[in-house]
Amino acid sequence: GIIGAGRIGLVHLEALSSCPDARPVIISNPTLSKAKAAAETYPGMAWTSDDTEVINHPDVDAVWICSPSQYHAAQIRLAAELGKDIFCEKPIATDLAETIKAVNLCRAKGVKLMTALQRRFDPNFSRVKRSIAEGTIGETIVVKLCSRDPAPPPLKYVQGGGGIFKDMAIHDLDMARFLMASEPVAVLASGSCQVSPEISALEGPEAFDTANVMVRFANGKDAIIDVCRQAPYGYDQRAEVLGTKGMMMTDNMHPSTARILSDKFCGHADMPYDFFMSRYKEAYKQETLAFVRALRRDEPAPCSGRDGLVALIMAIGAGISAEEGRWVRFEEVLQREGIGGMRVSEEGGETAGGGAGWISTMLGSVTPSANPRKEDDLREIFLLFDTDDDDLLTEKEVGEATKLLCKDGACPIYTAEEVHSMVRGVDSDRDGRITFDEFLALWRRAGNIEGAAEEANPFAKLLAPLLK
Repeated sequence: GIIGAGRIGLVHLEALSSCPDARPVIISNPTLSKAKAAAETYPGMAWTSDDTEVINHPDVDAVWICSPSQYHAAQIRLAAELGKDIFCEKPIATDLAETIKAVNLCRAKGVKLMTALQRRFDPNFSRVKRSIAEGTIGETIVVKLCSRDPAPPPLKYVQGGGGIFKDMAIHDLDMARFLMASEPVAVLASGSCQVSPEISALEGPEAFDTANVMVRFANGKDAIIDVCRQAPYGYDQRAEVLGTKGMMMTDNMHPSTARILSDKFCGHADMPYDFFMSRYKEAYKQETLAFVRALRRDEPAPCSGRDGLVALIMAIGAGISAEEGRWVRFEEVLQREGIGGMRVSEEGGETAGGGAGWISTMLGSVTPSANPRKEDDLREIFLLFDTDDDDLLTEKEVGEATKLLCKDGACPIYTAEEVHSMVRGVDSDRDGRITFDEFLALWRRAGNIEGAAEEANPFAKLLAPLLK
């Protein structure tokens, strides 16, 4: 079921209609004529003006939320309560507290929640990610991202939207984390009004139409981002990654590959795409297909609610930095929101010190009921700490994962030495990294899965009747 028959909703409807493993059932829109026009393109599809009819429809197994941001949280709550998986356009909610509540509820109800950060599925950016993972350009030194829109949005869009870091740069902040394969630690940002004087009187980051961001990551590397709401030459979306063995970059996309070479001009015959729907059409399609695959295979959402939550915290931190003109550690965002009992040093926050421990604290806040004896929960925790998406956990990551699993006393808190011994006991290729199956074996040997004691010692089952 699809909520919203606007531009994004129609793109996802088209993708679903072409997917052999899914069937669009019903679409809603407050303006009924839009929903009706969309549904009539696909025979047998229903339409309505009421979003709750989509969520409550008996034939709907998953809901695509493509409505205005202020309605997302309520729609997520209703879908989760009914046990329906959810694909949600960003943001999950309009503030951090509501976002955490939504993520928590989906987890408690056992439904999948995917955040639609579509650039991860763009062929250009995903190709860069693959090359980084394969080591083609060596170890990453710096990531640079550029994001500029063809023209500023109307005042109504900017006002109340949270500002340039939340409504625009959030995609670039997520992409920086995605490409760096490390967790963000701190941010330094600046903002100004250069092209849209009508927004200059708005409050906070909403008054900025141009911004520069530097993100420090736990691996000691930086990502540099520049965003602007106006680029007269078209939609400017580029990435560059410098590595120890080389450099990789993406270029803007054009309607054609035709070029003109003359005594007056040398270059592309067409300007870059001037509309985000054209530029990212394939990405929107691929993210929908990826979520359908995850549903069919019962795998985690490829871009989880937690990914959306981290991106939001990064955007909030950038806004604080731009307003106060200093480095901001991301745990400060949690502290301001009263999440996880975080406390920020009173040294003034002028450096990019600190670590990525805020991620674990945040994960603890959104994983209140992880069952260390349940394989599904173990898989989810494994994936949360697999920050570089290589399906492996390092010894350090295993230690952090076990702390999160055992934080409520459900299992022992293991020392670093104990974790080291546990990992060595299952690490088949002795490289210090383990697969999920090895992680599961490690957890069984530690006696933290029901029946694990018998599995670890086959004689236990034989002796049990004698020991009663």
